[in-house]
Amino acid sequence: MIDPSPGIKKKKITIPASLEGVYVAEKALIRLGFESKSNFAKSQLISRTTVTKFFLSEPIQLDSFKRICETLKLNWREIAGLIEEKQPSQLPTSSYSNPSSDGVVEQVQPEYRRLTVIDKQSKKIKAVITLQGDIDSVQSWKFIQSALREYSGDTIEITDIKEGSIKLFVEGSPEDIEQLVSRIKSGELKEVTGFPVEDVQILSESSDNDESSESNEKWRLVQEIISQPINMRRLSGVDLSDADLSGADLSDANLIGADLIDADLIDANLIFANLIGANLNRANLSLANLRFANLSSADLSRANLRGARLGTANLSGATLGTANLSSAELSRANLSDTNLSRANLSDTNLSRANLSGAKLNNANLSDTNLSRANLSRANLSDADLSRANLSDADLRNANLSGAVLNDADLRNANLSDADLNNTNVVDALFGGNTGLTDYMKRDLERRGAIFGDRPPVRSPK
Repeated sequence: MIDPSPGIKKKKITIPASLEGVYVAEKALIRLGFESKSNFAKSQLISRTTVTKFFLSEPIQLDSFKRICETLKLNWREIAGLIEEKQPSQLPTSSYSNPSSDGVVEQVQPEYRRLTVIDKQSKKIKAVITLQGDIDSVQSWKFIQSALREYSGDTIEITDIKEGSIKLFVEGSPEDIEQLVSRIKSGELKEVTGFPVEDVQILSESSDNDESSESNEKWRLVQEIISQPINMRRLSGVDLSDADLSGADLSDANLIGADLIDADLIDANLIFANLIGANLNRANLSLANLRFANLSSADLSRANLRGARLGTANLSGATLGTANLSSAELSRANLSDTNLSRANLSDTNLSRANLSGAKLNNANLSDTNLSRANLSRANLSDADLSRANLSDADLRNANLSGAVLNDADLRNANLSDADLNNTNVVDALFGGNTGLTDYMKRDLERRGAIFGDRPPVRSPK
C-alpha cells in the first residue's frame, strides 16, 4: 500500500514584502524592461498568483520571494523590511534558501557543525539559532533581530529563516556572534521575544552553498519539465510549489506526495499521473487533462479545476473544499468519501460518477449532470441542485435537507431513506422513484414537485 503521508498539508515559511519594498520592486520591474507582471512571472516560471501576491504585500513562500528579488537585482531582506535599505554590503539573495520540505512545522533535530568559518571579505561569521515555536506565530522578524542585537551587537542580521521549529540564520562580526553563542550556551539567553532557544551552532563553510543549491535545483527542475517533455517522470515528493507549469507534459508522472501549492498547471497533460497525497492547494488546473489520474487523498482545496478533464480519475478521499470544478468533465470518476463542501460544480458532467459518502454540503451543483451517479450516503445538505440531472441516480441514505432541487430531474432516482426535509422542489420532476411513500409523494407535490406529466399543485395567490 502506498503511503500518501508526504502530501499531508504542511505549513510553509511565508514572508510579505513591505510597502516600501513593493515600491522599490515596481521601479526595478520597469527599469529592467519587464512589460508586465504576468510577463515577468512567465519569464521566471513563477505562477502569476504568486507574483501578484508579492506585489500586493501578501505573504508568499520564502524561496519564491528570494527568486523574485534576485531577478529584480534586489536584496530580499531589504524588500521584506528586515534591514534598512542601502546597507554597505549586500548578500546574494539566494545565499540561504528554504529546503523542499512542505511542512506542518516539525521538530527537527539540528545538525551540529563544529567548524567556524570567517567570511574573508566581510569579516563576518554565520550561525543558526533554533527557537521552539510555530513559524506562523512570528509577528515581526525585524523585532526578533533587534532582540538578538541587544544580547550581542549591532552587526547581527537575520539572513534566512527555515522550518525545523524556527531556524534563524544570522551573521555578524566574530565578536558579536561569539558573544551571542556564549550567552545562549551559558543559559543567560534562554528565549527570544517569547520563543525558547533550543540550540545554536556555528555554520560550516559548505552550508552556504548547500542552502542555495536546494532552491536553485527546484527552479532548474521546473525549467527542465517545461523545456524537455519526458513521459513517466519520477517526481514523488518534489517541491514544485509556486511554479508555472502551464502546458507541461506530466503524463504518467509519479507525483506522489508532491508539493504543488499555488502552482500553475493550466492546460497541463496529467493523464495517468499518480498524484496520491499530493498537495495542490490553490493550484490552477483549469483545462488540465487529468483523465485516469490518481488523486486519492490529494489536497485540492481552493484549487481551480474549471473545465478540467477528470473522466475516470480517482479522487477518493481527496479534499476539494471550495474548489472550482465548474464545467469540468468527471464522468465515471471516483469521488467516494471526497470533501467537496462549498465546491463549485455547476455545469459539471458527473454522470455515472461514484460520490458515495461524499461531503457536498453547500456545494453548487446547479445544471450538473448526475445521471446514474452513486450519491448514496452523500451529504447534500443546503446544496444547490437546481436544474441538475439526477435521473437514475442512487440517493439512498443521502442527506438532502435544505437542498435546492428546483427544476431538477429526479426520475427513477433511488430515494430510499433519503432526507428530504426542508428541500426546495419547485418544478422538480419525479417519477418511478424507489423509496417514496404515498404520503411523501403528496407532501412533495404540495411543495411544488411534479410527478410524471402531472402539473404541480399550486396554492392560489
